Amino acid sequence: MAQILLRANGTALCVRRRPDTDLAPGQLTVIGGHLEADEPLDRAARREAKEETGVCISADQQEFGGLVHYHEPLGTDRITAVFVARSWTGEPYNAEPDKHDGLFWVPMERPPPHCHPYTVAIFRMLTHGPSYRALNWPTSGGAQ
Repeated sequence: MAQILLRANGTALCVRRRPDTDLAPGQLTVIGGHLEADEPLDRAARREAKEETGVCISADQQEFGGLVHYHEPLGTDRITAVFVARSWTGEPYNAEPDKHDGLFWVPMERPPPHCHPYTVAIFRMLTHGPSYRALNWPTSGGAQ
């Protein structure tokens, strides 16, 4: 799941992954991670925001933004529930320096080239719709 911290000016908080990480090394990505046992998606997104940026988001401050189904031909496919928070408690900081080089406010309408394509697709979904995106899937095969 992903938790987007969104400012009124249309910028979203991203983390820059350390160059030595397995997932998106050196790239800007959205805040997010995996579910823990017996954890609903919305609560997991709030937990990840706390773990990665130190901010607290209440259930009332969070809204569902959409769903992304990403196909990785040589890896594991992922389904990501995206949540958006326009307010939170605390000032964001890099709470996982062992995983991230820093935090950066990124314009969703014009993400920089070093944003991971998955992050760019999430931004596009949030700014232009629809609320579901199938990414990187072959154009043939499967049910039509």
